[in-house]
Amino acid sequence: MHYTTVKDAALCTALAAMTGWWQPRDAPQAVMCYIFIFVLLVVGLETAKDWGEGRRKKS
Repeated sequence: MHYTTVKDAALCTALAAMTGWWQPRDAPQAVMCYIFIFVLLVVGLETAKDWGEGRRKKS
């Protein structure tokens, strides 16, 4: 994993937590939700980075 990808995913997860559009009922539910959001963001950002590198190599 790349440091910048993890950093960006952590920042976006914190922003999602601060929006307040979904209020979890208890702490374990909140932790699981934010871990899930973080993992989705890391996977998405890594995939986008790989696609970007692939496009640069083809050109």
